[in-house]
Amino acid sequence: MRNPIVNILLLACLGALASNFSSAQTKTEASANDASSHASQHRGDRLKMVVILSRHGVRSPTWTLDRLNAYSAQPWPQWSVPPGDLTRRGFQLMKQFGSYDRATLAETNLFTASGCENASKTYIWADTDQRTLESGRALAEGLFPNCPPAIHSLAPAKNDPLFHPHSNGMSAMHSDAALVPSDATAKREQDSQQDELLSEMQHVLRGCDAKIACTPTQTPAIPLLGAAAPIARDKKDQMSEAQDSLGLASSFAEDFLLEYAEGMPMDQVGWGKVDEVQLRSFLALHTANFARTHGTQERAKAEASTMLFHITRTLQQGAERHSVAGAIGPANSKLVLLVGHDTNLAGVAALLGLHWTLDGREDDTPPGTELAFELWQNVHGAYSVRVTVAMQTLRQMREMQAITAATPPAQKTLTLSGCDVDKPICEWKTFLKIADHAVDKSSVLSASAN
Repeated sequence: MRNPIVNILLLACLGALASNFSSAQTKTEASANDASSHASQHRGDRLKMVVILSRHGVRSPTWTLDRLNAYSAQPWPQWSVPPGDLTRRGFQLMKQFGSYDRATLAETNLFTASGCENASKTYIWADTDQRTLESGRALAEGLFPNCPPAIHSLAPAKNDPLFHPHSNGMSAMHSDAALVPSDATAKREQDSQQDELLSEMQHVLRGCDAKIACTPTQTPAIPLLGAAAPIARDKKDQMSEAQDSLGLASSFAEDFLLEYAEGMPMDQVGWGKVDEVQLRSFLALHTANFARTHGTQERAKAEASTMLFHITRTLQQGAERHSVAGAIGPANSKLVLLVGHDTNLAGVAALLGLHWTLDGREDDTPPGTELAFELWQNVHGAYSVRVTVAMQTLRQMREMQAITAATPPAQKTLTLSGCDVDKPICEWKTFLKIADHAVDKSSVLSASAN
């Protein structure tokens, strides 16, 4: 049986190779995917609409500096924005992704290559955080530079059940039940590779080189290993998050990624102790933690059923060409963009059994990652769905590289279990059956995304 955590940690051993061949791999993956996607669509097939679930762009750490500094010997770097907010650089990276999306949609003839004709057929719904709202605006500007469509959302700071359904009426019993598999996994005997990575993380937090222990002049107030941190409950994400050593290391690995993607000088990325190779290794801890906290079916059903239900209804609205209850956006929408969080992507992927390896990392969802659901129609009028994932590579974010057809993001067409494995598309009725079966109807909440 597949063990995603072991697979993730094994990939960390290939970090150096991934770093050396990142650019070449991205082009190879993207080129192979492009060839596959075009070959998969028979002559005369037309793309009718796309629903994209996007993670927000590069932000500052969500913890305050005081809270972060308790776990490190040296102070964490200052950011130019408040905790958890999208940065100016993050905005520009998301805008680049929007421009790339426009070019891709124009290539399939869903959109024109330029102009404002398709702006009215684009509907963008974002979560109420600053980072998601601004990411939506950046995508809109990239898609339509001269006429960006409006960003729709609930009132600022109000909980949106589309992105955080468990904060809006889910019972404590249901929430606790979803956590049982995660707790059981957390208590398992950790393998030697994970122990080694956690030890390296502790070295860095103590001001040492990752692979060399030292005697720091000042030790952190709270050690990473052996920490008995309380379960954390975010003001929105009220379901419990594991804050044991792996949970903490996951958060710190993400913070190192943000420093790297923000373009901070390398002596500020992990206090000069985390280069790209080491970063890739640490990110395996982040993905492993997500596999146990968001990748179980029980947790995904609680967290992501609402999102998948509304995505499916939106595709159904596109196929039936009339308003459908639970759909997001007007019935004539050609592009529906949902701007949320990595937890949203991880949950939907877990429900559908989707996995990918991109930029040398398994099932990772770095800032800006897009999970796209494409609705195609053939010459006989039958519909099918193709699911893809795309993300900027670490170096593309670090170097602010433009993403174009010549230098695309890392991307992959995904196969759903139950669909024809020889085809990267899934017949509409089959997709509908798979998606509806994956959803826990008792967890679905009504969304106001219209």
